[in-house]
Amino acid sequence: MLDQKDINRLAITIVDGGQSKDLIKALNENGFPVTILDAVGGFLQEAMVTLMIGLPANRLPSFYALVREKCPCRTRYVPMGVELSLSPGYPMMIEARVGGATVFVLPVERFVQL
Repeated sequence: MLDQKDINRLAITIVDGGQSKDLIKALNENGFPVTILDAVGGFLQEAMVTLMIGLPANRLPSFYALVREKCPCRTRYVPMGVELSLSPGYPMMIEARVGGATVFVLPVERFVQL
């Protein structure tokens, strides 16, 4: 378990809702406490999960490794959303990158748990 005085970074991590369960489990098993915020967004307007993780700077490499392992990027084909007269009844498909994670790491001046 992390000691309060050791927490000097806040990792705000946005992941695909389908990948979040495995990531949260791995983070907890490796001693990273997680606060979970559900959201919808992105290009595809799908379920997303925002995780807030307080950690010491020296644990960032192991944190990044877990995120890379549990949240790989993949390609998915989705309807373009614009009807074209070329093929009635068949939507034009475009390639979209899904999965992966967006991570923001912020310095923490002080961490107090009340």
